[in-house]
Formats: sequence, C-alpha cells, structure tokens
Amino acid sequence: MKDSNQILKLIADCKRNNQKAQLKVYELYYKAMFNTAYRIVNDFDDAEDVMQEAFIKAFDKINSYQSESTYGAWLKKIVVNEALGFLRKNKKFKNVGLELLDKDMIEEPTEEIDFSKIQVNNVLKALREIKENYRIIISLYYIEGYDFEEIQEIMQISYANARTMLSRAKAKLKQKLVEEYGFSKKHF
Repeated sequence: MKDSNQILKLIADCKRNNQKAQLKVYELYYKAMFNTAYRIVNDFDDAEDVMQEAFIKAFDKINSYQSESTYGAWLKKIVVNEALGFLRKNKKFKNVGLELLDKDMIEEPTEEIDFSKIQVNNVLKALREIKENYRIIISLYYIEGYDFEEIQEIMQISYANARTMLSRAKAKLKQKLVEEYGFSKKHF
C-alpha cells in the first residue's frame, strides 16, 4: 500500500525535476503499469515500451497533475492511452462498427456465471487469445474498472458500441473457455 502523503511529497519533488523522486515513483508504480499495458498490447516487449513512454509522458506533464484523483489513476489513464495509441500506430487496433456485430449480441446476458470452477490462469490465457478489441474492452471494463462513458472516449467508439462490444467480448471469452478448457455450459 502506498502512503498518500509519501506520494504527494514525491510528486512535489518530481515537479521540481528531482530524478531520485522520479525513480522512486517509477519503482512504486512500474509493475502495476506494466500489467495494465500488457493486458492491452498483449506483448511483453511492447508493454515494456508502452510503459516507459507513459512514464516519460507522465513526468513531462507532471505539472498538470491535480490531486483530484490518485496519482496511480492519473498515471494509469496515461498508460491506457499510450497503449491504445501504440496499437493504432502499429495498425493492430481496429474499430468495430455496430453494423458488424450480431443483433443478438446487443443485449447484456442476464445469466449468472459460476466462477468457482474456473482458474484465473485459464481466463487470462483465453483472454490473450481472443480478438484485440475484445481483450481491450474486457480489460478496460473488468480489470481496469473504467465505465462505458470512459471506454467510449478511450476507444473512440459510441456508448452503444462499447456496450455491444463488451457483450460480444464476454461471449467470445466464454466460448474460448468452453472450447479450450472443457468447461460445460453450467459453469457459466
């Protein structure tokens, strides 16, 4: 757990271009930010590059940080935007229009999922194997905790498309888990 007073002092030191403070901030946050980048870009080396670029941007823009949100949340937003920018720049990211989605996927499934038999490693492996947009939206919504309004802004899609894409992504992830790990339909 990071002490908020310690973070605020480090941020103040970073605003004065104190490199030791920057290193300390990096040490406190790099693992979490790497994991965020990795879940989006799905490649170790690319995630490392994205994370490094995000830290550089964060330190360059440190004076714009206001303590309205936690520093970690502010930094995570930079990492997410940098990762999505990386995907767009490398043409690994494609927007999916509503016209390409099945009409039966527009409604949220109402069934409850029993996760008691599913191991986290299986879910993460299946998540890495599904389509890029699906992996990103599941990561943003369920792992990073962004709401639909934030996702539509980050992914530059409509609110309806964000909801539809999440629904379809969940269905694909469920299908992958059934195919790869033999989970029966009753687990979902």
